[in-house]
Amino acid sequence: MVLTKLLTRRWWLPTLLVLAGMALLIWLGFWQLRRMDQRQTYNDMVISRWVTQPLELNTAEVPSDLSEWEYRRLTLNGQFDFAHQIVLKNQFFFEQPGVQLVTPMLLDPMLLDGEDSETPKAVLVARGWVPFDDAKPENIAQFDEPNLTQIVGLVQESQSMPGGEAPAIPDTPQTEWFRVNIDAIQPQMPYELLPFFIYALPEEGRTIHELPIREPRDPATELRSPVMHLSYAVQWFSFAMILGFGYVQLVRIQERRRLRQESEPEVELPEVDAGIPSTVG
Repeated sequence: MVLTKLLTRRWWLPTLLVLAGMALLIWLGFWQLRRMDQRQTYNDMVISRWVTQPLELNTAEVPSDLSEWEYRRLTLNGQFDFAHQIVLKNQFFFEQPGVQLVTPMLLDPMLLDGEDSETPKAVLVARGWVPFDDAKPENIAQFDEPNLTQIVGLVQESQSMPGGEAPAIPDTPQTEWFRVNIDAIQPQMPYELLPFFIYALPEEGRTIHELPIREPRDPATELRSPVMHLSYAVQWFSFAMILGFGYVQLVRIQERRRLRQESEPEVELPEVDAGIPSTVG
């Protein structure tokens, strides 16, 4: 039986290597199944946070870890301060260059953590994208929205330089920035900024082409399906079966060939006289 041959002196080392390879492939299959469960759990968390009733930022207690608010919609009431508005450069919308308008919103009422605050507080709001041609300083004022006092948005962490390095704080106020870094922007603001900024979501009934453009940013559209991990698991398990079955067939063929060679009788070849035959005269 071929299985008894697998641990003989001739085959024990290749058998161990094949078993190790099969074990690795099976482990990779179960690892993909675990990844599938993790992906499904993550997707459920994202969707659950997104569909939850928006949290009121004005009275909410800001968590020490902002990841607790990730994908969570927040409602913010206040008044925009267009005099201290900045623009975020090199922003693209469908490959069209433009800028993002980032406007401080003074919180109203001045309540954070359930206590009155003597120091005015504000949060930077990325309230929309405008094309580069319309982003000249003399044209920016046309996109002011003084009647907008309530927004729904998503929390975004303060942006740092590549590698996590904080950008340099300018000596004079700047209206154009390449990233929203709260610590760098804070010195030019007459009030205390919250340690994060908000991406404003479009209001109900707002069209996608209305300037400034507020993107929906629905995270459900960017979630990866957990089914792909199931397909990867099936592939790894299949590779393990193919390796094991192929190795057994190889051993069977090699052993049959060896037995056939051993059972065949040796054929003695006749001796050939290499001398020169004599000539009969």
